Amino acid sequence: MAREIQVVAAGDSSRMGYPKALLPIGSHTFLSLILETLGAACPGDVTVVVGRHAEEIRSRTFNPNVRFLVNPRPELGQISSIQLALRSLEPGCAGCLFWPVDQPTVSAQLVRALIELSGDSEAWVVLPACGGKRGHPAIFRRAIFQDMLDLPEGESPKDLLRSHSGQTLLLPTEETAILEDIDTPEDYYRLTGQIPVRREP
Repeated sequence: MAREIQVVAAGDSSRMGYPKALLPIGSHTFLSLILETLGAACPGDVTVVVGRHAEEIRSRTFNPNVRFLVNPRPELGQISSIQLALRSLEPGCAGCLFWPVDQPTVSAQLVRALIELSGDSEAWVVLPACGGKRGHPAIFRRAIFQDMLDLPEGESPKDLLRSHSGQTLLLPTEETAILEDIDTPEDYYRLTGQIPVRREP
């Protein structure tokens, strides 16, 4: 079954004050850690959706399997990046894994389990869940693509996913990383013990 991987990194990072894709974590950046995890879980090409920091992220990403899509209006929210990614898929693509760049510490084992669960089921959406809460990465099948594309500008996909709860399959996990959005300097400090250098108002 044809699948593609998309990493969403197009936000303005206004609360962080630093491009989240390039935040250091150990010897990696958030984006390079995600790419390494994907390489271990499901080797192949990856599409990264970027926004206003596109050139900086491109220049610091050394991975031949990555292609970039630039979202010209990242202020419209995550759905605009998801829609851009969906429009770029090959016609035969049966499903797509989406991974927000601000959740970099999910394990390769969990990613493999999500892909296997999706491949063994007819679910339109496959999500990890920890303590009853849904997280990311998420796998969407082609059956839900058009509904995602039809969402109005600025809307969140959460309401749409709730309306398709009957076509959603959850993978229970104890990995809290699926829930931990690193959006602010305080979040980053809790994750790494470091304070990011703020570069933007």
